[in-house]
Amino acid sequence: MGQYFTNSVFNMYPSSTGHIHVTGPNLDDPVDFDPAIFTDEASVDIKKCIWAYKAQREIARRMSVYRGELAIFHPAFAANSKAACIQLQEPPALNVEKIEYTAEDDAAIEEWLRNNIATTWHSAGTCKMLPLDKNGVVDTNLSVHNVTGLKIADVSIIPHNVGAHTNNIAMVIGEKAAEIFIEELGLAQ
Repeated sequence: MGQYFTNSVFNMYPSSTGHIHVTGPNLDDPVDFDPAIFTDEASVDIKKCIWAYKAQREIARRMSVYRGELAIFHPAFAANSKAACIQLQEPPALNVEKIEYTAEDDAAIEEWLRNNIATTWHSAGTCKMLPLDKNGVVDTNLSVHNVTGLKIADVSIIPHNVGAHTNNIAMVIGEKAAEIFIEELGLAQ
């Protein structure tokens, strides 16, 4: 047993865009879901994540609590690679040299990312408030396009991701939804 710390990296504004669609009218009809992670044509998302992996590792290697890495939580670098995981008995030296990554190391990082990437807890934007011709699902009154009597009022309507916790946004959406419902039901004072 030991003491450990971890770093995490989040891509707040991914270029890859997936989809989720219903496939039929019944509740047990399968869902067509593809998160499309790392599928952007320019490979921006994977490049950002490779850079972020390297950057957070360099930060960790300079911390006074650093004593090495658990290889099971890192890419499978070759044993002779300068990027291979290490173990230390003492704090790192003051003049830690930057790791030199080879093309093979980058390929190992990419493979590891593709096998280990996951989403975070605050998914948003799956039912965007945009016009239908821009892949929107709801209009500005929260009504689902081409569906009568159905509204959506949660963070799934956010048209673009936000670099913040979604709690406040959810409350604002709820407050605006209440105003819309009161107005449409004729309950305004």
